[in-house]
Amino acid sequence: MTILTALARLYDRMAERGEAPRPGYSNENISFALVLDTDGTPLQLADKRSHAGKKPAPVPMAVPAGSRTSGIKPNLLWDKTAYVFGVIAVERETEDGKKALTPGQGKRTADEHAAFVQEHLKLLADATDPGLIALRRFLERWQPEDFPTLGFQTDALDQNIVFEFDDGTGPGFVHERPAAAQLFSTPSEGPQGLCLVTGQDAPVERLHPKIKGVMGAQSSGASLISFNNEAYESFGKSQGGNAPVSEAAAFAYGTALNALLARGSARSLRIADMTVAFWAEAPDAEVANMYDILMGNALNPPDEQDAVNELRAALMNVAEGRAGGDPRLDPQARVYMLGLAPNAARLSVRFWHPGTFGEFASNVTAFWDDLNILPAPWKGPPAVWSLLYETALLRKAENIPPLLGGQVIRAVLTGRPLPRMLLSAVIGRIRADGDINGRRAAICKAVINRTSRQEGIPVSLDPENTNPAYRLGRLFAVLERAQSAALPGLNATIKDRYFAAASATPARVFPLLVKNATHHLALLKKGENGGIGHWLEKELGTIWLGLDADMPRALSLEDQGRFIAGYYHQRWTKSTKREDAQ
Repeated sequence: MTILTALARLYDRMAERGEAPRPGYSNENISFALVLDTDGTPLQLADKRSHAGKKPAPVPMAVPAGSRTSGIKPNLLWDKTAYVFGVIAVERETEDGKKALTPGQGKRTADEHAAFVQEHLKLLADATDPGLIALRRFLERWQPEDFPTLGFQTDALDQNIVFEFDDGTGPGFVHERPAAAQLFSTPSEGPQGLCLVTGQDAPVERLHPKIKGVMGAQSSGASLISFNNEAYESFGKSQGGNAPVSEAAAFAYGTALNALLARGSARSLRIADMTVAFWAEAPDAEVANMYDILMGNALNPPDEQDAVNELRAALMNVAEGRAGGDPRLDPQARVYMLGLAPNAARLSVRFWHPGTFGEFASNVTAFWDDLNILPAPWKGPPAVWSLLYETALLRKAENIPPLLGGQVIRAVLTGRPLPRMLLSAVIGRIRADGDINGRRAAICKAVINRTSRQEGIPVSLDPENTNPAYRLGRLFAVLERAQSAALPGLNATIKDRYFAAASATPARVFPLLVKNATHHLALLKKGENGGIGHWLEKELGTIWLGLDADMPRALSLEDQGRFIAGYYHQRWTKSTKREDAQ
């Protein structure tokens, strides 16, 4: 199933449940409503914002769709105060020397208001509906200087305003009146064509809807489909005619995708430079919402341990084909994941993965198993996005290698090997900053074990593992321990100076390190820490027994990952014998 088809089907389900606006409308953030009486006289400016948080926040509302990106173009039946009232917020100094926001005008505010009035007087010239007549009468008499005289709150300045009509029985939104809906239901005069989404002959959309909410893209929205240059056009067709999608299908997929990406949505998240949207098909809204929550938590697990355990149990049950006591958990339920990234004024699709919930659960839990390493660097399974920070300079999102996020999430969702680039990036950061932590060791383990199941890295310290790279990593950890015990307080240990070289070219570095270690062990055995000295000497001998006389001249990238895992296991696994010796 194509991306647009799946999104259009999602819109149909959302529309049935009243979760999506009808054609010709879009969800916009609305803050206030101007209440009018039958004569068009303003009664009040009603606050429609949500006051649940620390600050009042606009609420999404289905209003007639607008497409303003630049220039002067009024929206219909709603807009910001510059268009509706002809005023904006201007900072002025008060009598006591403080600064306050007051209603005023900018360079083009008067032109914006005039365009709003002209457009609506033309639209409502023949209106017979009382609510539309009230709006027309209001616009015929309104003057921008009326705003402060009516006592309207300055919080409304520069906010989006809608209209309400009160005929004495209570206010109701003007844009929701049946007569207003008919204004936007006129048949299209555009060319007909075979829609690639629905397979039906219908008016073809010339300019596809703007998609908002993609991290890094233009705040006004970016196009998922566009043809803005002759090089992309063919057979004399322009714009949307090159890939005909009906107006209805374009509205459907745009509305559904914008709903998924809306701020506060539980069905999207950021992974590196991507914004990932996901959704499920289910017989009713409650079940679909449950799948969406499970998918979101699987990619970004909660912090609470009880919630993590419950999530893991649910996914394991689905992965194994069991409902786990909840008949709504259907392994065959369809799920979709779409990764988007900004590309100038357009969007690029980093990945598209349709599948079943059972496949999703199986692949995610397998990924968690691949990352499992002891000592555990996480309290619970990690979020996919958090791994990528281990590849970035200063652990900043903007420094994550481009395209890596898409490759990683695609591998997680499909169960395929993780990209070798992930291993290379982690090893590169270890060489640069010397931080050999459990998260990076777990990444090395996951990448290598998915590629080579026969010679995988163990979950915990494995003294019987004969892999040379793994044993050399263990050896390096013991040598470092011997140095730090013999010479406490060093500013730089062998890890700081030699780890990069030892993990890449062990035959060149280890002879020097072992020679120095003999002096460190001698100091330890003569001093107060004789017990730890004897223990370290025995540990060195045990590791040496599993190594060939000739050390490898160079280690491959995968073997460097095994070296890191061996070092981490040996360095951080607690040893009862060593503690007793101390």
